[in-house]
Amino acid sequence: MMYVKTICPYCGVGCSFFLQVDDGKVTKVVENKNDPISEGHPCIKGLSSWETIYAEDRYKTPMIRKKGKLVETTWDEAYNYIYENMKDLKPDEVMFYGSSPSTNEDNYLLQKMAREIFKTDNVDSCARLCHAATCYAFDKIFGISAMPAKIEDWKAADCILIIGSNPESNYPVAFTQKILAAKKNGAKIIVVSVWKEQTAEQADLYIEIEGGTETVFFSAILKHLVDNQDAKVPKDIEETISKIKMPDVVNQCKITKQEFDKAVAMIAASKRFVLGFGMGITQHVCGVDNIFAACNLVLAKKGKIISMRGKANIQGVGDMGCQPEKGGKTMTTAMFLEPVKAFYIMESNPAQSMPNLNKVHDELKKKFVVIHTTYPNLTAEKFADVVLPCCTWAERSGTFTNAESRIRFVNKAIEPMYNTKPNYVILTELALKFGKKFPNKIDDILKEIAQKRPGYEILDLDKLKSEKGQFVNREPKFQKYHLLLCKGEDVKPTKKYPFLLTTARIPFQFCTGEMSSRSATLNKMAPEALCLIDPVDAKKYGIKDMQMIRIISEVGEIEIKASLTDKTAPGLLIAPYHYEKTLINKLVPLNFNSQVEEPNLKKIPVRIEAI
Repeated sequence: MMYVKTICPYCGVGCSFFLQVDDGKVTKVVENKNDPISEGHPCIKGLSSWETIYAEDRYKTPMIRKKGKLVETTWDEAYNYIYENMKDLKPDEVMFYGSSPSTNEDNYLLQKMAREIFKTDNVDSCARLCHAATCYAFDKIFGISAMPAKIEDWKAADCILIIGSNPESNYPVAFTQKILAAKKNGAKIIVVSVWKEQTAEQADLYIEIEGGTETVFFSAILKHLVDNQDAKVPKDIEETISKIKMPDVVNQCKITKQEFDKAVAMIAASKRFVLGFGMGITQHVCGVDNIFAACNLVLAKKGKIISMRGKANIQGVGDMGCQPEKGGKTMTTAMFLEPVKAFYIMESNPAQSMPNLNKVHDELKKKFVVIHTTYPNLTAEKFADVVLPCCTWAERSGTFTNAESRIRFVNKAIEPMYNTKPNYVILTELALKFGKKFPNKIDDILKEIAQKRPGYEILDLDKLKSEKGQFVNREPKFQKYHLLLCKGEDVKPTKKYPFLLTTARIPFQFCTGEMSSRSATLNKMAPEALCLIDPVDAKKYGIKDMQMIRIISEVGEIEIKASLTDKTAPGLLIAPYHYEKTLINKLVPLNFNSQVEEPNLKKIPVRIEAI
């Protein structure tokens, strides 16, 4: 028996734990009591993560699509097939798509392949769908495209405002070990959300808000601080917020003045204010302005702001260069606006995660698609021309950079099973087919990352393997208030589509479900998609609890079970996007933030029918 220290493959908190290995097989997860993040208390997803390693349906060898079906092939034949189909592509005809389940080393080599072999800046990642608005706004406000705070800062807070996120579900370790620790020490917790999710149950104050009005809410609080607390802001900001009228705030946000006054009183009295947010405020047409407004408030309070970024290496994938840096196409542009001829996708599932999936599926059918994946997913099974089977997170080494820019080492616990390989090995071998030699060992890739990627020059292998790891070498370069440009969101219910749908995450599944759906523990707890609906609305449409319903939007329709609850407001539907059998994003029209092309996934007009 041995214990191998590694990093959880799920959320951006990035807990450390041990994999117990018996006779060459991982048999359980063991907590790491010295981990400064989890403090020895990983969540249920982390504790059950080892179960996914031995999924029976994982890909075992490369596959090529012939006559419409995926058939087994050799690595050499797969590489040759990719070479023959991609060697003549022009730079603007190909798109490379990195991912946050993949290590820094994997993502670094992916963008290196794009830029050095294909001479293209068309490189992006799944971050486009979740926190592109955050990175852009932080860069404008602080001069760095990463959050200027640490997860531990929650613990020292005396007032915490959580908005657009449900950390008890989606950041559980940060919630239990940091946020609740602050509450135990007397901190006040304010939760602002469109529905009463799990975190709201623990709040000192819960405010149900109209989604898309967060800029108004933040700016109104800032106005109070300027008017009554002598907070100092630039003249142009002061002039803008001076026009805010309380009746307008109440009407737009659909809150009461009493709720607003309570929140203002808690925030005004705070000496150590922390604001935490998630995709509930980023996945909007006004997502960038939502972050600008949040930062303006935090700067006025001299507080901290924490972005609850979703995946294990979501900060690292951008840091490694998997984003357009010199005018290249985003994934939004490459899929919808200026379509490319080929997609090279690493551990992502755009056939499930993108908006307007009917259109996405039509586009993918026309393209040459290569995908690295461990498990079958919709992109691989329906649209890939080549499937390159990468081994699981437990069968490879590398580094992750978590949401707070902490870099730590992912240690291989067992050898790759079947005929699978780590992503970085696949990329180095494929590069050779194109006549390019890439570094093919983790140590050598890290050395090149240290030379090429800003903030990573401090990399030290011994420190990366320590409990603390290393933080990316970056501090805010400045603190600038920012005027809001968005005129407000005009997405409203109509006679034809009288409901608004919001996509959400649930505690026991993760993203598009490739891993979590292969955990027996998690599947027992959340085996199928449920749409939350207000009981009064359900009665009006003749819908009973656990009855199948049809949801229809202007671009698609799906069928899903209804779950009646008083935790969601009348006229609002809440549904998860984790389930391949219930493609919720078929309902989402292409409507995105113009600054960063991050799609609106939070306000979708729909109608419902009982089945």
